[in-house]
Amino acid sequence: MANGTNGINCMSAPANKPAGGSSSQVSKNDEENEQSDDDKDDEEAADDIGNNTAAKKKKKKRKPKKKKTAADVTGKQSSPPRIPVASLFPSGQYPTGEEVEYRNENAFRTTSEEKRHLDSMNDDFLTEYRHGAEVHRQVRQWAQKNIKPGQSLTEIAEGIEDGVRALTGHQGLEEGDNIKGGMGFPTGLSLNHCAAHFTPNAGNKTILQKEDVMKVDFGVHLNGRIVDSAFTMAFDPVYDNLLAAVKDATNAGVREAGIDVRMSDIGAAIQEAMESYEVEIGGQSLPVKCIRNLNGHDIIQYSIHGRKSVPIVKGGDQTKMEEGETFAIETFGSTGKGYVRDDMEISHYAKKADAPNVPLRVSSARTLLSSINKNFGTLPFCRRYLDRLGHEKYLLGLNNLVSSGIVEAYPPLCDVKGSYTAQFEHTILLRPTVKEVISPIDHGLTFRLVQYVFLMRCRSLSERAMSTTVTVAPNHGSQLPVKPSQPRNASDHFFWTYTEEPHRTRRQAIIKAHPEVTKLCGHEPLTKYIVLAVVSLQILCAAWLRHSSILSARFLLTSYIIGATANQNLFLAIHEISHNLAFKSPIANRLFAVFANLPIGLPYSASFRPYHLTHHKSLGVDGLDTDLPTSLEAFFLDSILGKAFFCTFQILFYAIRPMMVYQLPFTSLHLFNVVAQLAFDVLLVHYLGAGALAYLIMSSFLAGSLHPCAGHFIAEHYVFDKQPTSTRVSANLVPVPETYSYYGPLNLLTYNVGLHNEHHDFPAIPWSRLPLLHEMAKDFYVDLPHHASWVWVIGQFICDKDVGLWCRVKRETGGKKVGGGKVD
Repeated sequence: MANGTNGINCMSAPANKPAGGSSSQVSKNDEENEQSDDDKDDEEAADDIGNNTAAKKKKKKRKPKKKKTAADVTGKQSSPPRIPVASLFPSGQYPTGEEVEYRNENAFRTTSEEKRHLDSMNDDFLTEYRHGAEVHRQVRQWAQKNIKPGQSLTEIAEGIEDGVRALTGHQGLEEGDNIKGGMGFPTGLSLNHCAAHFTPNAGNKTILQKEDVMKVDFGVHLNGRIVDSAFTMAFDPVYDNLLAAVKDATNAGVREAGIDVRMSDIGAAIQEAMESYEVEIGGQSLPVKCIRNLNGHDIIQYSIHGRKSVPIVKGGDQTKMEEGETFAIETFGSTGKGYVRDDMEISHYAKKADAPNVPLRVSSARTLLSSINKNFGTLPFCRRYLDRLGHEKYLLGLNNLVSSGIVEAYPPLCDVKGSYTAQFEHTILLRPTVKEVISPIDHGLTFRLVQYVFLMRCRSLSERAMSTTVTVAPNHGSQLPVKPSQPRNASDHFFWTYTEEPHRTRRQAIIKAHPEVTKLCGHEPLTKYIVLAVVSLQILCAAWLRHSSILSARFLLTSYIIGATANQNLFLAIHEISHNLAFKSPIANRLFAVFANLPIGLPYSASFRPYHLTHHKSLGVDGLDTDLPTSLEAFFLDSILGKAFFCTFQILFYAIRPMMVYQLPFTSLHLFNVVAQLAFDVLLVHYLGAGALAYLIMSSFLAGSLHPCAGHFIAEHYVFDKQPTSTRVSANLVPVPETYSYYGPLNLLTYNVGLHNEHHDFPAIPWSRLPLLHEMAKDFYVDLPHHASWVWVIGQFICDKDVGLWCRVKRETGGKKVGGGKVD
């Protein structure tokens, strides 16, 4: 359930306002398959328990026969769910959630006898939580299968709530029964721009539509142990990336969370994952933003929001998670402003834990308060729940309790109208020995196991697939090496790997060791002034050379020395702008990239951004990372002459190759880019002549040819250090460096693109602060391979027989496409 900040009342004291703002993806179908597989396994476990119990009863003789319940007969849940979960698990042993071992300085907890003893003392606590989690899972599974467009929100909410009450065995109609177990808080069914705290009041006639995006957020409690879990449903695939963003962000938060972890570190990890996504709606590409004034939160007994908040954006909150605490890690993404305000009719209420003892002059308020104390305590409730208990004409009394400060009202929280929001949420227990994810939303398997199944499916469908054995790495987070039983076909000489790209892992390690680096994120105002100066310089040079022959020394030297350097600078300015590092506003960055594109002569900025961000999210993934040479290129250009040809015309390879790998949808931004560029070129030719345009085109060609600054294209990701032959066989799992930095003077002309390990580790840090990052985290970068000269890089690439287009690290699966729809 959402916890808000910055003046939004969300069932807890507001958290500190964050300062500033700034992996492999499983396809939707595979995630759904994993969910159904996991749920099926749990149902089979329930079957086994039920069958074993029945078998034991058979062996006992001379006992009167008991009337069999539905659970005894079927051993699994009905549809709709009505069989109490306790009947399906008569032993009282409920399924354990995902157990994730602590790492680094907390690794000792896994084997510590003291911690194991402390863990064993929490049996009742864990049983209640796991019981509630199993109720949530079974009701959630039914809801996900049965919620469809055309149903009313009231019908959906009551279907979920009836299931929870039946499965907990607490209908909540008898006095005090709801305090023993049942709904942890009202079922949230927030649509589209509404992010949280909406449930239909009596008489609400809203019907779920196919084009709606609905957040389903409900809680289950037993003895006040609240399992808080949420998911988002959409019926139009156009919203897939929005849902993927919040899933990825929530998983990032869960991975980062742990004992002694700072809230600011979790917020930074969540924001980085969330804001790497875009969603295309109505032909418009929209960035997915974290809703910065909604947070996750800790959960204490009978209080859905405790004392701590878990931000979903980076900030300065240094509060740490502690042993024994329970947290709801929830993230909210939006295509709007990323900020919510109170809106619409109030439905959610809760009595304050520290409610003042004040005299109530309205009799209905006194009656209502007595009922709230007996039936809900400090648990949240909604007006439908009061209707269900038989209360009538209670609004005056309820408003009096709110105005007296005894009950808190929680209005729906909404972004701007026309936007779409999504939410995903897990509940985690920080046990003394392990972190237990008690309420996994879409996949009950661990993150690495999901990766494993996805990887095996992809490999079985691939033409390159061979018989394989799979081993899961014992540590290093989500790395998942795969050992093929034999090498790939003999003509393929790329460095194939089946481990996760190194930058995310290093980024997390750096943030943990040097949390101050997150303060470096944000836009760089200086960028726009440099771009304006370089664009002006190129137009002046074009005017100066308008009457020069394109074969004259003046034309060629100016094009090579000034023009190519300037246009390379603009290439890399567009690279910076593609990461939203020139302005705070995403749309301002998009438009400014089109402006920076003008002296290049050909429109490309609109296409560059999604291809480049996919390169970041899918580093080395064959078929997604368009920076990778194809096998055809590597085969035909595997000679000194071939490599010289490639270096001379590499700008054409980089321009044409992406369209050959996969095509982006043509959006309104692409149209604007083309129209603006054509208009500029026409005006340039009209006023300055064709020679001026020829100068700009020549400058762009030379910028991506045999030019010192063009060395960065090759230096960044080609493997230059001579590698042992064993690295060509992926079964050996020998790590190969796949990103190289350069710390020489040409960085002054190229927005520090040479600091490429640093850039891939922290793409949200602008060019001007990458040297500061390098200094802050020097212990992580000092031993990484790097180049001393881009000119030497070009020469070595052409002349060294051990270096060439085959020298790239490739992955067969993983990654995700940015700005171009789903991963196919």
